[in-house]
Amino acid sequence: MKEKYYVVAKTITKWKLDNPFENWLGYKADTSEFWKRIYVLYYKIFDRQYYNNGIRFINEEIAKQRFNLKNRIDGKPLTDEYLRRDMVYSLHRFGVNFFEYFVYKFYNKSCVGREKINNLRIQYGYCELLNAPHIRELFDNKSKTYEYLKPFYNRDLISILSAEDFQNFVSFVNRHKSFILKPLRGVHGIGIKIYKSFNEDISSFFKEWLHNGPFVAEELIEQAPEMSVLHKESINTIRISTFRVGNEVIIYGAAIRMGTGNAFVDNAGSGGIFCHINPLYGFVDSNAKDYLGNEYVVHPDTDIRFVGFDIPNWNELTELVKKVALVIDGATIISWDFAFSNKGWVLLEANDVGGPDLIQDYEDGNKYILHSLIDKYFEYKTNNK
Repeated sequence: MKEKYYVVAKTITKWKLDNPFENWLGYKADTSEFWKRIYVLYYKIFDRQYYNNGIRFINEEIAKQRFNLKNRIDGKPLTDEYLRRDMVYSLHRFGVNFFEYFVYKFYNKSCVGREKINNLRIQYGYCELLNAPHIRELFDNKSKTYEYLKPFYNRDLISILSAEDFQNFVSFVNRHKSFILKPLRGVHGIGIKIYKSFNEDISSFFKEWLHNGPFVAEELIEQAPEMSVLHKESINTIRISTFRVGNEVIIYGAAIRMGTGNAFVDNAGSGGIFCHINPLYGFVDSNAKDYLGNEYVVHPDTDIRFVGFDIPNWNELTELVKKVALVIDGATIISWDFAFSNKGWVLLEANDVGGPDLIQDYEDGNKYILHSLIDKYFEYKTNNK
């Protein structure tokens, strides 16, 4: 019933009432709409506040996704009522959040198919189980990450934590008239802004940014033409996920992210699109997707076909990733973001919990691949006490 390595991470909202009766109800609900109704009713009664808050977000997500949803699939009507029930069941039974439900097309998957899929809540559990406690705090802080991994960035970056950093910022702007600013702990590309040929009043500008909290200033990356051909307005990045066992680093997934239109960020959470990459040979092996159910054979702005697109200098990138993955002890399962610049591959950031939706095949999933790697990890730990 319960997956092999099951952890409800302490750092996220508890999403499951883990007890024998709930587990039994979930098992019954896997193959019966009647028992699914009972399972949902159980949460409506015994976790009412979480349930009521969830329904509001479910309705919002259904409204966003409805345009690309069929009315029926395999003879089953995809009514709002059915989707609400199935989404509540999928949340508590599998840990799938509401946008993931549509990204992975859970409405078109059996219980067996759903079991194969990794998701963000499960990934949080894996990271808590495997990574040292300090890793999340380290990688959540862009300044600290830069301190540890500076040689892999190959560009200038400073942290602005307080008003005392003003002169440091002035010196940075004198070195780089074009730069990018990011919140110190930002996610999904939110709050990022690019400035070119900066000529504003630097004192007022500094105070305005600092008013919103600590931030980092980075030298702009000059993207190489081999990658800008996809979408020149954004830095089109590669996400590579690694699993470390001793001194061995295994790459278990990869993806490419791109912006669209005039967007300069490539994050899927900010409207970007993404494709799966064959991690062994370094070519794109899927069409692009976004978080609203759209699929793209070619880039909507440049008409570049995705399937078969070769990532430049792939072997060089994978060797670099394996090097950076060995730098920090305790970093077992990590997702790395790289860009291909005119200087070669450069590190953008490291993620303790990288979105698993980007790097896995939506039919085969990667949960069982991760289970085999976790087996290997604990075997290594046992043999090297």
